[in-house]
Amino acid sequence: MPMMRPVHAEAKAIFSQALRTAFPSICQEPLVVKGNPKFGDYQCNNAMGLFKDHGKVLGFANPGAIAEAIKKGMPSNSMFSEVIVSPQGFVTVKISEAWLADQVRGLASGAEIQFVDAPVKRVTVDFSSPNIAKEMHVGHLRSSILGETLCRILEFCGHEVHRLNHVGDWGTQFGMLIEYMKEAHPGFMQGGEMPNVTDLNAFYKAAKKRFDDDEDFKGRSQRAVVDLQAGGVMARQAWQKICDVSRKSFCEIYERLGVRAEERGESFYNEMIPPLVDELKARGLCVESKGAMCIFTPRVSQIPLMVVKGDGGFGYDSTDMAAIYHRLFVMRSDWIVYLTDLGQETHFHMVFDAAEQAGWHRPPATRVDHMGFGVVQGEDKKRFKTRSGETVKLVDLLDEAVSRAREEITARVAEQGKDGGSAQLADEQEQTAAAEKLGIAAIRYFDMKQNRTSNYVFNYDKMLDPKGNSAVYLFYAYARIRAIQRKSGVDPSKLNIAELKIAEPAERELALKLLQFPDVIEAILQDLHLHRLCEYLWELCGTLTTFYNQCKVLGGAEESSRLVICEATRAVLAKSFFLLGFEPLERI
Repeated sequence: MPMMRPVHAEAKAIFSQALRTAFPSICQEPLVVKGNPKFGDYQCNNAMGLFKDHGKVLGFANPGAIAEAIKKGMPSNSMFSEVIVSPQGFVTVKISEAWLADQVRGLASGAEIQFVDAPVKRVTVDFSSPNIAKEMHVGHLRSSILGETLCRILEFCGHEVHRLNHVGDWGTQFGMLIEYMKEAHPGFMQGGEMPNVTDLNAFYKAAKKRFDDDEDFKGRSQRAVVDLQAGGVMARQAWQKICDVSRKSFCEIYERLGVRAEERGESFYNEMIPPLVDELKARGLCVESKGAMCIFTPRVSQIPLMVVKGDGGFGYDSTDMAAIYHRLFVMRSDWIVYLTDLGQETHFHMVFDAAEQAGWHRPPATRVDHMGFGVVQGEDKKRFKTRSGETVKLVDLLDEAVSRAREEITARVAEQGKDGGSAQLADEQEQTAAAEKLGIAAIRYFDMKQNRTSNYVFNYDKMLDPKGNSAVYLFYAYARIRAIQRKSGVDPSKLNIAELKIAEPAERELALKLLQFPDVIEAILQDLHLHRLCEYLWELCGTLTTFYNQCKVLGGAEESSRLVICEATRAVLAKSFFLLGFEPLERI
């Protein structure tokens, strides 16, 4: 199909030409907004400002007269069927049903839905970032799924996307962990069985306790860190084994969530830090302060970035400066997005400011964003914990959602089988696979429908509510379209899209809503608020329900036309589901 363009942008382009024609000597940005549905679809509000600033000079008596000039300057086009001017100066337009039908036919044509955000950029997205030797927990949920969806949207828009997983794979904690594992699991270095990640969690806590309580153990741990940083063979092998077993656990979670990312942890940047610090010193950007080497960012914070600690070591500030240097200067990224909780917002803005001082970040040629998010809470409005007060493991969260989804599917199958009815998912294996898809989608959608900057209360019941704003509701909407298509006996790929006619108000509303899809994508690119896509899907499914209630699809003279708009809706739902990271069910 032809490239989709935002409807708002199309309307704005026509008004822009009208303003240039009517007032060639005045440079005006068209002020186009959605109109009151009673009067039209879009509204241009330039006339009032033009009259205030230039009315007398141009010889216009009132804003209405200027609005008439804008209308007269409008180029010939197939998009608008009606242009209405109000005495107050509003120019309201109604989109042509023929134009709507033509655009919707493209969506139903079977061709891939396409959208391009020009110019194409090289974008690096830093997300997920769990710590090696610890299990992923609920705190990693938001970064992982928000980051994956952002990457999918950017790729859909034509950008070259680099997905980086900045894992915590370096630091003093590895010394104590290596030493403790030598004691508790002495065979692991000789090819013996490695402890699983749950064991590593326990080892981590036990190692920390030994480190705090036992001076001899503490000393050995510190020597192990020195050996690791110096490239000691034994220490590096032990470190690599710890990373490998953690990586295996992470990959299992990522596969279930549909997340892909290249692991590039803190250790990747180690060797870059010393020469980078030397360069920043030579340029006078890195200065001594209370024994440490610091970069000051007064536009962001009075607390400096500490690129070399007082003891001569390197910390998070050092690594993050090396990382942004590598991404901007070596990878030549045009745009970098960091996804972490909002608690780290100031830190990253300090890093961005320091990178700008160093000349690596050159706005507007380059763009850097911190895509911060709130925390997942329990019913007590505190961080989501288990009853024993432990952090909720991410694998347990996913398992519980899938288990509850299976209960929903089982209940649905039982209901469908009553009175001799036929269940859509009668096979046990189908039910198990459907539960996995539905449970994971429920978690993803429930998280992403929230404004990312807000905290939210995690609730399984709301997440799986088939009548509320949930993935379950969206899946039912998709499955209903598929059921209609099966019942019609017409292969969607063989529909005669030329038969589509937009006549009834509910058809028109559904067509308009479908064509707003690229407007939603464009808005997300501006502010990185992914909940816009979830809100759009909720509204689209509500508009689809109204369409069903007011327009009979099967068995009428309009069947062929309405099957086309159903297929167009299915295509937009399917693309949106993919961007959000889940796969719909054909039957439910």
